[in-house]
Parts: sequence; C-alpha cells; structure tokens
Amino acid sequence: MSDTTAQPDSAAQPNSAAQPNSAGYARPAGPADARNPAGQAVEVADAESAAGGIVVGVDGSPASVAAIRWACDEAARRLVPVIAVLVWDVMGEPRPVFETAANADREGLAHAATRVLDTALTAARVSDPTVRIIRRVEEGSPVPELLRAAVGARMIVVGERGHGALHRLVSGSVSQGVVHYASLPVVVVRPVAPAAGVDDRPVVVGVDGSALSLTALRWAVEAAMLRKSALHVVHAWHLDIPIYPGSYADIGSVLAEQAQQTLDQAVSTIVTEHAGGLPIPVMKETVADGPAHALLRASADAQLLVVGSRGHGGFAELLLGSVSHQCVLHAHCPVAVVR
Repeated sequence: MSDTTAQPDSAAQPNSAAQPNSAGYARPAGPADARNPAGQAVEVADAESAAGGIVVGVDGSPASVAAIRWACDEAARRLVPVIAVLVWDVMGEPRPVFETAANADREGLAHAATRVLDTALTAARVSDPTVRIIRRVEEGSPVPELLRAAVGARMIVVGERGHGALHRLVSGSVSQGVVHYASLPVVVVRPVAPAAGVDDRPVVVGVDGSALSLTALRWAVEAAMLRKSALHVVHAWHLDIPIYPGSYADIGSVLAEQAQQTLDQAVSTIVTEHAGGLPIPVMKETVADGPAHALLRASADAQLLVVGSRGHGGFAELLLGSVSHQCVLHAHCPVAVVR
C-alpha cells in the first residue's frame, strides 16, 4: 500500500528542512504498512522517511493525544510527515504500557508499547487523512530517544503532562533536557479541546531586540502565514526599582520610548525581509510588565505563543528561570520555544 502524498503549490519549490517556507513541502515517498481507523497512513520509522518531519512524543496520556493532534495539524499545513515516538523502559514508564502488557518481558512490553501508540494515534482523531504518520517505538530514556528521533526533523512536539516519565515535562528532566539540548523548535501542547471551526486567534511572539528573538519572530511570522492569522508581537519592559516623581519617572518614560523603538526595529527588520511586506496583519504591543506576565496575558487570546530560547533582560531567564516555567505551566495555548 502506498501512502497518500499531498503536493505543494506547483509554483513553489520544495525547501530543505533547514529552510522552512510557508509555501509548503513535498513529502518524502515511502511505503505504508498500515492505516489507522481514521485513514492516516501509519509506517514503521526509518531514517530517510523521518527527515524534515515533525516528531511528537507519545505516552498514551490525554496530553500526548493533544500533542499528536497539534503535530498532525501542523504537518498538514507544512506537507511533512509526523514521526510519533513512544519511549518505554523496564523501570515502568510509561504506565499504560505496563498496565496493558500481556507479559512483563521485553517482547511483551514492546508489543504493548506499540498498542498504546496506535491507540493514541486513533484517539487523536486527526482531521486530515492525507497526513503521513510514522510510528517509532523505542526502549530507553525519553530525552535522548526523542532527540535521536528528531535528528533532521523540523520540530519536536510534546504534551504538557503525561503518564510516567513524560509527566516531568514541565518540572523535571524531560522539559529541561528536550528544550535545553534540542537544536530545533520545541512545542509544548496542553490537553484542551480543539477549537471548533476556523481558529482566527493570532500567533503571539515575544521579542526583546536580541538576534535570537528575531529568530523567534521569523518563526512566528511563518506560523501565522501558514495559519493565515494575525501576528501579535509583544515587547515587555519593566524597572527593577520603584518609580517616584521626578527623575525615576523620567527614566520610566525613556525606557518606554526605548521599548517602542526596540519593538518597531524588530518588526521592521522582518518586514524588509519580505518583498512587498507581510501578507498578514501585524499588531505591536509594548507592555510595562515582566515578560512572563505579559506573554501569559497575551496567550489568553492566542492560538500559539512563540518565544526565543534566550535573550536580553527578562527573556534571558527563558530556559533556566521563571519565564520558561510560567509560560509552559500557565499559557492558554501551545508554546513554541525556538532557537
């Protein structure tokens, strides 16, 4: 059985995985070994077919089902495959594998892991049957196995919470390991009901004037273009000292003006990279607040929040401090951490 391959616009040339483009991508061809009840082609992983795709971590939890759904929707926009990876180990992770295994030996656990993965793929109810899904079951530790599966991929998608090892996503080794060591974007998805109909909410991105925040802005522009949605660009600033009448108040005014200039310059830089300007609405906002509060507030009306992995000022805490944890724990939408 051959898999169904969606073709990009005939006027667009396919790009390499390192140079994503909103015009779309040609899916690599490959034989399918099965189809799930929703009609998606489901294949056993191989190195070539995984190249340029979207890797999603699965453990059978509702969060990982939501991550599958998000990854497949994104894959449909980009015309790339999804590589669904379930990692199990003999210490009892993830729990659904051990709860459903007929035998506790490695062969029995491997079979149970495959069933858990297939059940999660079916539960995701992927809306586009042409999305090519490649399944990968590995024994080992989640962080290194997900990173290994993601070599040559476009991004990694993980659920906010899960059974067993993946439940540590926001507070322990999986979160810190995947986000810290991945050389590609990592998207964190929480288990919420999918939006009904067309999602016209904007893509929100935080910028701070650093080169890495410009990388995040470029990624957010592409994400918004793929969704045909607006882009909401946020720059947060705040004083670490109280503002009193007189000189301190003057400092606040100067910082507010500098913040606006930083925001304008970032957007202007990206606009000049697109001949004829951006084909999407762009909203710019400076916020006199900490970056976590500003981004969380903006995420309440967003379909995706995008942040750079490191930056100046408040955003420098993104990986190692409170901003990262606050965004992943409390954002009202998926969060993409971009390098």
